[in-house]
Amino acid sequence: MSEKMFTVRPEIEVNLTQQDIDDIMVSALEGGINYWCREAEVVEEKRCGDWGHEQIARGGSLILHDAESSDKWELTLEKFLNGVKLYFEDGCHVNVEDNRIDTGDMDANDADCIIQLAIFGEVVFG
Repeated sequence: MSEKMFTVRPEIEVNLTQQDIDDIMVSALEGGINYWCREAEVVEEKRCGDWGHEQIARGGSLILHDAESSDKWELTLEKFLNGVKLYFEDGCHVNVEDNRIDTGDMDANDADCIIQLAIFGEVVFG
């Protein structure tokens, strides 16, 4: 006789600063997504800041170009935040304390997952 299992899905609130988003974007752009994304192009009409990793947290957007085809996708703050939500809902997460994450605990793989979830709604590559 197998033991009965009960599933509990707790909701979690995570507060991100602009710096947290910048840190995740740096991890993504400097190694996390490079195996499937050949270029992250700043959308000039929505440029916010001097660097690519600064665009999302400030309301700008990036066009991510596929490494092997002509496919491209737009990453916005709204999509990024949804990617973070899906990241936690999928059970892939880092320690959350006082509703904050320590981006120092995140690596390029975590950042890659967040970006893929933001763009595709699932992890497609890797």
